[in-house]
Amino acid sequence: MRAVGYSKLLLLASLYAIWLLAPELVSGYMHEPHPPFTVTTPQEGQRIQRGQTVNVTWEVVPGTRYPIYGYAAARTARTIAGLVKPDAERNDRYIRNIETYLMLTDSYYEWTVENDIHPGTYRLGIGFYFHEDSPIFHI
Repeated sequence: MRAVGYSKLLLLASLYAIWLLAPELVSGYMHEPHPPFTVTTPQEGQRIQRGQTVNVTWEVVPGTRYPIYGYAAARTARTIAGLVKPDAERNDRYIRNIETYLMLTDSYYEWTVENDIHPGTYRLGIGFYFHEDSPIFHI
């Protein structure tokens, strides 16, 4: 009987430890010191005209494993791209969606700037809950 009691105690202690660590294990990737990818274009200070096609590129950091939680769908690696203000935080909402079915594993997207986008200063973000952003550019 004593072994059964000890086993139950060990099981309860293990479950308690998992319960304490679960939030850290689940959100660990979202709190990494470095982003899982970097948006490389549009380039800093680039001037883009409405109607122009822009090559949007990003580089996935070597060693990054999929799924990238918070950035892309776990099963498909599909995500969203949009425009953000220059001072946006990585979890701020897009002020304009430009693509809602972007494949994160492609590292490349051709964006034709819509004619109804207001001239201004922007960053292009990639991701759905969190986003990584391009350098600042102008339309």
